[in-house]
Amino acid sequence: MNTIVNTIIAEKGRTKDAVIPILQALQKQYNYLPEEALQQVCDQTDITRAEIVGVASFYAQFRFKPAGKHLIKVCVGTACHVKGAQLVHDALTRNLGLEDGQDTDARRTFTLQKVSCLGCCTLAPVVQIDGVTYGHVTPAMTTDILEDFKQQAADQSSKPSLLLKKTPALGEIRLGLGSCCVASGSDDVRQAVESTLKKNKLHVTVKQVGCVGMCHQVPLVEVIPAGQPSRLYAKVSPEAVGAIIAGHFKPEGLFNRLKTNLGGFLDSLQQDTAPNLAEKYTIDIREKHVNAFLGHQKPIATEHRGLISPLSLEEYRQYGGFEGLRNALALNPAEVIEAVRQSGLKGRGGAGFPTGQKWALVAAETSAIKYILCNGDEGDPGAFMDRMLLESYPFRVLEGMLIAAYAVKATHGYLYIRAEYPLAVSRINEAIALCRQAGLIGDNILGSNLSIDLKVKEGAGAFVCGEESAMIASIEGKRGYPSQRPPYPAQKGLWGKPTLINNTETLAQVPYILRHGAKVFASMGTADSKGTKVFALAGKVNRGGLIEVPIG
Repeated sequence: MNTIVNTIIAEKGRTKDAVIPILQALQKQYNYLPEEALQQVCDQTDITRAEIVGVASFYAQFRFKPAGKHLIKVCVGTACHVKGAQLVHDALTRNLGLEDGQDTDARRTFTLQKVSCLGCCTLAPVVQIDGVTYGHVTPAMTTDILEDFKQQAADQSSKPSLLLKKTPALGEIRLGLGSCCVASGSDDVRQAVESTLKKNKLHVTVKQVGCVGMCHQVPLVEVIPAGQPSRLYAKVSPEAVGAIIAGHFKPEGLFNRLKTNLGGFLDSLQQDTAPNLAEKYTIDIREKHVNAFLGHQKPIATEHRGLISPLSLEEYRQYGGFEGLRNALALNPAEVIEAVRQSGLKGRGGAGFPTGQKWALVAAETSAIKYILCNGDEGDPGAFMDRMLLESYPFRVLEGMLIAAYAVKATHGYLYIRAEYPLAVSRINEAIALCRQAGLIGDNILGSNLSIDLKVKEGAGAFVCGEESAMIASIEGKRGYPSQRPPYPAQKGLWGKPTLINNTETLAQVPYILRHGAKVFASMGTADSKGTKVFALAGKVNRGGLIEVPIG
């Protein structure tokens, strides 16, 4: 244990603000906070016993008692609660053989925990086991879910690939692999696609794309044969994959084609895989119900949805990524702030404060050290906009932060993201690493005088930390209590320095403004509120998901 704790301390730091990252690393290692490890932290850092207990007892993520190897999180947020989350929790309790007051099974394989929101509200009720999310869960499904997770844990090859492969001649198959998609079975569909292509020796690119917003139709599969129109399939099951692929791609060589046709005929004798099976999954973008959902939208924060692989920096640049940053760096900071002010952009986190005005307040401060924070601690009932943007458009959020950092002369940046969003955390971390390698994060970015590093700070299970002063306290390693204002963060924020705090969606819209101009953005929306807004649709609605429409 000593060696592990020493490594964690060396990586996370010895100052008081490192307490939460240290505790998170310890819990990730042991699934709880061992007494011996905590004492070692006290002995080797500036962190006191009182500070550890104060922080660990405040945040719901931390445990002082031994836990199971795997953590089962049952979402009890509003959307899941009204769909029967408590019944799901009770069923899991029975399946694990837990007595009153217990949360860990006798073999310490699973620990059961309620969480406030997992951000998959269209799929309520939702259960997450480690990083695997299950949607539309019923009490009767809980046994199967536990068995499915055990199988996935035994087969590490089931993890989705995040790499973009070069497109061969036959075409491309696009799959959504965001949290909602995965919870609806899209990873099983992906495995079926890759298996079918390999079996039939078909050279087709399998490409992961971000959220399209049609969460009520997932899993979605888009097939794009080379030189032909694309075809979109909704609510696809793994069993339908073979018929879908066969309808678009043919194996090379007579022998392979004959073998495929014979195999398909034999399969159809045993299953419901008639040649027209794929037709019941296909949807047309021009259909009335589809057009009603997508036709009136105006994607800005969600620009190029369904086209870009979330972690392909090359592809993001091909679609105009980081042009906004280049344009900003060609201006002086005051001109960038004026462009944002002229656009009419207001904060998308709820208060609607004019973004340009907030930037001007931070820019006016003369401190040599300034901070910029991206507030990704979303937890309001039915809300999952930030999760989708962080998962599907990580480079766009980072570009918005870099533009803002240049405008206000920020020297350090953090993205505060809920720990309940593991996919968002991992994708932002990977996007930061890719940007750092490309010289887009670090010193003298794109040959300018902008030098800044961006890091992720994970929340620890406290809903209140979505409030900006509570978030600042959490990053500083304290209990996430809101503080009285003034002073406002713009004057005295993180560690007492001027701090710019913007919501994830606000930052995601900034690159569009610097790329297309303030007037284009201001031409949308209303007289008082310019631009677009991303909305999460959840609950008793026919077409749940995410939409982005002009305000008004």
